[in-house]
Amino acid sequence: MVSSTSRSGLTLHTSNRLERLADQLSKLIADPLRSPLLPEIIVVQSNGMRRWLEQQIADRHGICSNVQFPFPQKFFHDLLQDTFPQSEATNLFDQEVMTWRIMKDLPRLASRPEFAAVANYLRGERTELRAYELARRIAHVFDQYVVFRPKMILDWDTGEGKDWQPMLWRELQRAAPGRHQAALGSQLIDALKRNRAPVPERVSIFGVSTLPPFYISLIGEISARCPVHLFVMEPTPLWWGDIRSKREKARAKQPELFGFDEEEAGDNELLGANGKVGRDFLNLIAELTPVAEHEDFISPAKTESGAVPVLLEIQSDIFELKSGPAKVKRSVAPSDRSLQIHSCHSIVRELEVLHDHLLDLFQEDSALKPKDIIVMMPDVSIYAPFIDAVFAVPENPKQKIPYSTADREARAGSGVIDTFFRILEILLGRFTASEVFAILEAPAVQRCFGIAPAEIETIRRWVDECAIRWGIDAQHRGRLGLPAFAENSWRHGLDRMLLGSALPPKNRQLFKEILPFDEIEGSNTELLGNFLEFVERLFSRANEFSKPRPLSDWQRDLRETLDAFFAADEAAQRELNRLRAAIAALGEIGAAAQNECAVPLDVVVAQLEYSLEESSSGAGFLSGNLTFCALKPMRSVPFKVVCLLGLNDTAFPRHDRAPGFDLLAQYPKRGDRNIRDGDRALFLEALLSAREVFYLSYIGQSLRDNQPLPPSVLASELLDYIAENFDVAIDQFVIKHPLQAFSPRNFQNNGRLFSYSADNRAAGIVSEKDRREPPPFFDQPLSEPDEKWCEVEIVRLVEFFSHPAKFFVRHRLGIELPRDREEADDREPFALDSLDRYGIEQQLLDDALDGVVPESALASVRASGVLPPGGTGDVIFDELCTNVTTFADTIRQQVAVQAQPATIIRADIGDFTLSGRIDRVRGDTLLHYRLTRLKTKDFVRIWIEHLARNLTEQKPALLFGKEGEEIAGYEFPPMENAREVLTDLLTIYWGGLCEPLQLFPRSSWTFVEKIFAGKDRERARYLAGNDWKSNENDEKSRGERDDAYIKLAFRNRDDALDEEWERISLSVLGPIFSGRKRQ
Repeated sequence: MVSSTSRSGLTLHTSNRLERLADQLSKLIADPLRSPLLPEIIVVQSNGMRRWLEQQIADRHGICSNVQFPFPQKFFHDLLQDTFPQSEATNLFDQEVMTWRIMKDLPRLASRPEFAAVANYLRGERTELRAYELARRIAHVFDQYVVFRPKMILDWDTGEGKDWQPMLWRELQRAAPGRHQAALGSQLIDALKRNRAPVPERVSIFGVSTLPPFYISLIGEISARCPVHLFVMEPTPLWWGDIRSKREKARAKQPELFGFDEEEAGDNELLGANGKVGRDFLNLIAELTPVAEHEDFISPAKTESGAVPVLLEIQSDIFELKSGPAKVKRSVAPSDRSLQIHSCHSIVRELEVLHDHLLDLFQEDSALKPKDIIVMMPDVSIYAPFIDAVFAVPENPKQKIPYSTADREARAGSGVIDTFFRILEILLGRFTASEVFAILEAPAVQRCFGIAPAEIETIRRWVDECAIRWGIDAQHRGRLGLPAFAENSWRHGLDRMLLGSALPPKNRQLFKEILPFDEIEGSNTELLGNFLEFVERLFSRANEFSKPRPLSDWQRDLRETLDAFFAADEAAQRELNRLRAAIAALGEIGAAAQNECAVPLDVVVAQLEYSLEESSSGAGFLSGNLTFCALKPMRSVPFKVVCLLGLNDTAFPRHDRAPGFDLLAQYPKRGDRNIRDGDRALFLEALLSAREVFYLSYIGQSLRDNQPLPPSVLASELLDYIAENFDVAIDQFVIKHPLQAFSPRNFQNNGRLFSYSADNRAAGIVSEKDRREPPPFFDQPLSEPDEKWCEVEIVRLVEFFSHPAKFFVRHRLGIELPRDREEADDREPFALDSLDRYGIEQQLLDDALDGVVPESALASVRASGVLPPGGTGDVIFDELCTNVTTFADTIRQQVAVQAQPATIIRADIGDFTLSGRIDRVRGDTLLHYRLTRLKTKDFVRIWIEHLARNLTEQKPALLFGKEGEEIAGYEFPPMENAREVLTDLLTIYWGGLCEPLQLFPRSSWTFVEKIFAGKDRERARYLAGNDWKSNENDEKSRGERDDAYIKLAFRNRDDALDEEWERISLSVLGPIFSGRKRQ
């Protein structure tokens, strides 16, 4: 037997099963090379194929060592370097380096008339970034020209072509004439023919689905010097190329040798539609002349001993080149699940359905393991967060499927990398509050600055209350070409925080036009210091990084930025190492391109993002778990279960978006890369690599109106093929899933729709008509509270009667209902919202009654940051001053404005002790006012304080507010029976501590108001019901029963507005109406 390393020549290994090709490769490398130090060279097209081959070789030999798996481009590049060791300048034509060389040359060349189109593109804003993006596209196209059109490039070298592209190319190659791959490749072929090129002892090329014609020519020449073994996956042993050549005739086979009828062999529709890439590759390698061929084909249908599943029938049709429609359609067993197509409403539902069906497959086949399943999709970055949401933490730990996700975008798959880019992007932008918090929420950043996750909300509140919106300071805004005002900037708000932390509380005096923010004291001062350190580092870099600089300087500064903002744990350290490698490459690229031009930060950010995506290793593929990954060439190594998600009409196959100047797109040739044809080839690979189940999923129903949406044309063609060749209803394969995972349809045991989710079953198994409402939240009184509750503060009694349900839930049950967290507001105010308006007016009114002219407070109010900037704020403030002056004049006409010292109240009332502080007395009158519409709580507050004050001295009270545009005043005369009224209120209060009190601020007030206006009870109850129920035609009109606390305390109490409610409402609020007089 002649050794496989003893003679040169090309050996072609073909099979329709990748496992059988792996067997042949393993037998080949079992014959060792002459030197044990020499590595085995196996050229592959993807990291996924490399991992799979490593596992296959290790399974067969016990180990896989001293084997190199270069990609085709790397293999041929190394061969060039070995043949021409003096050709270091070839890196000048690496795509990355060429990008920066082109970017350096474009401004100089743009003035030439041939470059008019280029010059026109470069006009406008962000010229440097546009130049970089254009240079990258040109470099990519040139890189493709070198590989797919080497003759054209060589012609350009000699002066052919007068357009801007050949002119630009000649500029590039002047730096290293003849040192690019097209020229060196031609020289390499010549050197190989002259036996002057070093070649490996043996080369294997495994599972490559397509190669440029130039590479195939090199393979032919290399095989003349050393053994070359080409392992090719082919779907059929028959010739299926569209060009009949000598190679085709020599390779023609007798169909009867494979057990099927020659007359049935023809143009299989699925292979014809999706096999263009494979046919082109087949015809290109057909031009080679192998010295030996090894075929190892097996019909997929013959792998089954019993009934053949429809998946294997389809694979066998491709194997036998059967063309349809069939004369006699084949039957399909109703239980056949080898081919599944699932129509869902959303990505989440796609993944929920997939999770359930995988659990079902595991239950049916105990031998099936997660590593036997691959799930592919056109764009992993879209699906990644939903994959984690569905698969990471299932409701039942026993249903957890170990999984890994490959091919995530660098930013989407790494919190540290994403945060680093957020830091760089904020330096380029407006410095909005939300952008700053997005950075601060990163754990590695929090560790760096000693800020705990729970402290973020405290900082968020400070920022909101200091009205920080965007911009570092006025100067920063000016640099952005925007109005240079200081209000609502970071510096303006931070100065308020610093001053407030240094001064005594409640200090509202301006200091150098800064209004102190007095909510920071004690231990919070340390938190403020840590936060200030964080933002100051951002500010300093925003100033430094605003200046362009060479790539070598950016490399240094970005490395320092990493160290300044991140304190990494072990997991984050790996991500930081990826960033450091990408940053280090900046200097290397600049040096290689001899580009020392100063470039702005946005160009560097674009380069870093590209470098990180290119350096992605596909980690997570074939990790021993269920694999989620992108659809990529030769990614479809054999799996028992192959799943394709996202086969939507517009998503797959994808469309080419080649630039208009791409000559490959304008003048295509056989062997060129085409995204759409490539996607069809991926679909065919996936179909043929599925051994037991081929699972397809798409969004086939609209979330909005449930209208059907078409699947990818690839899925439609597959269904058409089934309809033409199999006697089966298409509905057997296409399963339409309901919108919600808890739909009762998923739990009716029909075999097609099912779910393993107990939670969803509990939510959906009961039909709508039998569904039971949850029981009332509160069905029996609590025991009486202990004696400390008899010590009643006035403010607590006011809080109770202002909203009894809220008081009960919060203070007696200890339940604090969450509030929706408001996102940071990034816009400076252009108008006052009602809350800010009220706050300013109240403060101005307090000052006006103390003799302060409202207009004098403009500087203080503007320093608070709530006023719109410029003249708009002045106009609004003038309007506020007018309102306040009118209101203050009205009050002065009714009451002396001299403020009196606070009165301390402490009185025993039956079993209770009432205590508190009355501090809004002017003259002898208790005075409350609100420069807005009065609410129930305003009347409750002044009423209870008025009663408490009249325990010791019979004095009046006044309440002022707005009713429409008018000022309304209510007088409460001195009371002699204050003790009796308070006794009744305290008795009701005690009962309301044991069960929710049927007193509702709006509904009860409306009811009592209408009763005192002379309405009968039925009419008053009806009008109160309008406040109780929500208006279905007005989303903003929320009924009182939808208040979170009332909704909980009175859950499913449709009778809440009953006779008891009437009695309580009249008992509490009736005396207020009786005791007040309208002014």
